[in-house]
Parts: sequence; structure tokens; C-alpha cells
Amino acid sequence: MDNYNQNQSQNGYTDNSYPNNTNPWTAESQPPRQPVVIDTMDNKKSQLATTSLVLGIMGLVFCWALLFPIILGLIGLIMGIMSLSKTTENSGVAVAGTIVSGIGMGLNIVITLFYVFIFVF
Repeated sequence: MDNYNQNQSQNGYTDNSYPNNTNPWTAESQPPRQPVVIDTMDNKKSQLATTSLVLGIMGLVFCWALLFPIILGLIGLIMGIMSLSKTTENSGVAVAGTIVSGIGMGLNIVITLFYVFIFVF
């Protein structure tokens, strides 16, 4: 038993105390926590690309309407270009959104011109 007590006193563990009188389970002995940094710009760029694609698809679906798809296509085109200019990641979705928005706008312009020529002339 004396050997055990000697080893305890050499390691600094005597009488159920911890080294330097600090308890490892209290907040005093733990290092301060570092702030958590979340990069939200990547997520925002991805949201721009996804929104561009969704608006482009909606522009294609509603291409028979007169004004609504032009607005959707224009907003989708702007968001797709913004997403492409800010990142190279997720560029496939941004390119698809830009192309689909442009096709939807172009198709709506052709259909609108067709309506005008049929009903006006």
C-alpha cells in the first residue's frame, strides 16, 4: 500500500485531487471554445442556381401565357448569370437554369408574336 501512495504523490494525484487542483469536468479546466464559422456563401450560390433552374422550368411550362413567362425567364436568367459569376461549383445547375430560362423566354416571345399576328392581322 505504501508503494501505491508513493506513486500517487509522484504523479500529483493525492487524496482524490487532480493535478493543479483543477477538475477536468468543470468549465474552468477546458480550453475556451472557438466560434463556429459556417460558409453560407456556397449555399447561397447553390440556391441562386436552383432558383434559376426552377424559374426557367416554370417559364417553359407557362410559355403559352403572355407576360408571366417573360418575367420568370428574365429573373431566372439574371439569377443564373449571378450564380455563374460567383462560383465554379454547382455550375451545371446554373448553366442549366440559364439555358432553360433563355429558351423559355425565347419560346414565349415567339408564341406572343404568333398571338399578335393571328389576332391583330
